[in-house]
Formats: sequence, C-alpha cells, structure tokens
Amino acid sequence: MRGKIISPSNTKLKITRSLLARSGILKYGLFLMEGPRFISDYISRGTPEWILISDMAAGLSGTVAEKAEAMSIPVMEIPNKLFSDISDTKTSQGLAAVCSVPSVNIDDIPRKGVFLLLDGISDPGNMGTIVRSAAAFGCAAIIAGRGSCCPFAPKVTRAAAGLNSIVPVVFDADLAAFMQSNSHVIEFIGADASGGDVNRLCRQEICLGLVIGSEAHGISAATFKYCSGTVALRMTGGVESLNAAVSASILLYETNKHLGSGVEN
Repeated sequence: MRGKIISPSNTKLKITRSLLARSGILKYGLFLMEGPRFISDYISRGTPEWILISDMAAGLSGTVAEKAEAMSIPVMEIPNKLFSDISDTKTSQGLAAVCSVPSVNIDDIPRKGVFLLLDGISDPGNMGTIVRSAAAFGCAAIIAGRGSCCPFAPKVTRAAAGLNSIVPVVFDADLAAFMQSNSHVIEFIGADASGGDVNRLCRQEICLGLVIGSEAHGISAATFKYCSGTVALRMTGGVESLNAAVSASILLYETNKHLGSGVEN
C-alpha cells in the first residue's frame, strides 16, 4: 500500500530536501534522482531507499511508481507543493528517488583499462556529461579531485542520466597522492590544448590515467607533475579549445576504440 506524507517536517522528506546540497549527500550517503525514465532504469539494476511521487503526477511517473511498489520499494505520495521543495528541475514530472551513494574502494579496482581523473571540474552539467561518457566507454573508475563538484549532486545525476550509479566514482580525492602511489602501474596523461597527438592514448599495453583539468584553469601544477605527457584534439584554425565535457568525451571515445573494452552500446 502506498504511503502518504502531508507534513513538511516528515523525516524522510527532510532528508530528501537535504540531498539538494553536497553537505546532505555527504552526511547521509544518499543522493537524489529525479524523473521516471532515469528511475525506471535505476530500479532495473538497484533498489532505491524510497520514492516520492507528487499527488499530481501522472503518465509514466505513475507507471514507474507502481512498478516500484510491486518490487516492495517504499513509495510515498506527497502534495505537489511539497514535491516542488525537493525538485531540482523546472518542469518536474513529479517523481523522485532517494538512492544510496555506491561504496567504492579504489584499491579494489584492478589497474587496467582507463582511469578518468577530474581535476577541478566545477560545472555540474560538465561533470554529468563526463560521467555519462565514462560509463558509455567503459572507464574502470572516475576519480574526482578536491575542488570538483559533487558527482552525486542532482544536476550532475540528471546530466549523467543516472549513470553515476554504475561506474565506480570516488570524489574529494587527493589526486596527486593517488597519482604518486600508482605511477608504477598507471601512465597518467593530461588533456591540454598544447598537447601531442591523441594516438598516445591508444596503446593497449598500458593502464591509462586520463586527466581532465578545470574549465577555467586546466590541470593543476600539483597534478600535472605526475603526467608523463599531454594530448590534444586537433581543431580548425581560430578555435582555441573545446568544452571540458566535450573534450573528455571525444578522448574517451578515441581511447575506447583502441583498447577494446568490450563495452556494448
């Protein structure tokens, strides 16, 4: 039977609201996913802690909520006015899921394939697009350094199509320390406008660490010193650089073509 929440002071509702901010995500180890398509995909591979549905939701949102109820996932109906307090979208479809942030121990991940290091990616849209591409092209892990936005913020989750829940993600990491301790097994190469040919990324015999710097300042000095080199995408004259998410996505695609990750679309 579907539960109902009518009070803004309800504990589950208060926790859900807190997940709009990084502090709430870190405090509870939970993140917020919104939209019936993303939630439907998620419940095909995992179990949300609970789902909230607006009393004005219809169509696919109602169908997904019924599917969740059939799987014994707690579903609670709330007034649309209260739902607007937890929604991070302008045109909400009235369905949100609270999910556990996956627990990842970076030491347990085999050193093979591609590790994607994000050095100060601050825009949630860029972060989400990069995470989505990393999932699509079979990255072994994403390591977001200190100064990057939270990979489980609602805007990131939306831009990532919820795929931040399937690719291993570590955040608030000390990138320089990770690179120093893994330099004997991972070759770290940075993306930089003045870098060399992208073919440097396409050697099957190496475990690759691809480093993407911040939108405004590029790769930090502390991280850059552990890079064995840099690569760049060749562009037509008059274009200085691409958006960080676009660059990362193209580089991951090029790398995946040669490494043969076995990922199927």
